[in-house]
Amino acid sequence: MLKYYSILVGENPSYTTLFQPASKRKIALYANCLMIPVILWFINSYLLVSHVLQGNILVAILTGLISAFIIFLIERAIIMSNGSRPIFWFRIILGFIVASLGSISFDEVIFKNDIDNKIAQYKNAKINSAAHSVEAEYENRIITQQLIVNQKASDWKKSLQDAKDEADGTGGSRQKLVGKITQLKINVAEKQEADYNSENYKLVTLKSDLDSSKVLAKAKAEADFIGNALLLRIRAMFDLLSEDGFMLAVYILFTTFLFCLEFLVVLIKIGSTNSVDEDIEKARDTLLREKAKMILARKALLFEPEQFDLSVKAAKAFLLQNNSAVL
Repeated sequence: MLKYYSILVGENPSYTTLFQPASKRKIALYANCLMIPVILWFINSYLLVSHVLQGNILVAILTGLISAFIIFLIERAIIMSNGSRPIFWFRIILGFIVASLGSISFDEVIFKNDIDNKIAQYKNAKINSAAHSVEAEYENRIITQQLIVNQKASDWKKSLQDAKDEADGTGGSRQKLVGKITQLKINVAEKQEADYNSENYKLVTLKSDLDSSKVLAKAKAEADFIGNALLLRIRAMFDLLSEDGFMLAVYILFTTFLFCLEFLVVLIKIGSTNSVDEDIEKARDTLLREKAKMILARKALLFEPEQFDLSVKAAKAFLLQNNSAVL
């Protein structure tokens, strides 16, 4: 198993076989901790795409594999990294971001049914909002037309009453007969009845158009609403948490647990002490670095040895003198 553990954490298996038992256990610890977030991200990505976003199973598997591979590379880079304080803080920030994204996306899977209920509320609210918008658009026109119809109805009724009073002699000319005046008033009443019917038909048509427009607006709002949108579902989750304290407490518990699992590699890397072989390796690196510095410090001896060795200087002067004599 040490061979596979070494490959996972980026070590040469032939090199790690010579490690002390404590160092071998540490490699196994790193490898096991590394695989936890990788497995979680594969499962989470698969469930998120297939069950939450309603995607194709093959796409879900491919997404899970790609996500797991990326997380594997990130976590292994965290394990292999060493160095200065900026690297240290970058490692913490990177681990924090990965852990946060992993816990949030996993919560989307765990609380799927609760989020679906909230999404249904969003959908109904959008449909009702579309219907209210159409009603607001038609409201002034219907009110105006209703006033016209009421006025036409009042004029028509008044004309009918005038014709009746003229016919029975209780009004107008006070002659109890259907004469020319009565006929004229009847004609006026008939014209006003036609006007009333025309305006009332317009009102009925407006109301019919309102009903059909509301149906179309609702259908369009329902068709345009995408309940599987990830950001919308995240918003729905946090809206649920803000409304229910019990759900918030359960969410914090789940999220903290998942965050700790995702952040495990960073915690182990930061909190664990160096093994014997790591100290030996660091000491070897320090010695090699000091040796290189010493060689570089004496590089002038290789290019200008006469500055440091008198015999070389004398030989060079002799050669120059002989060359001058020959010339």
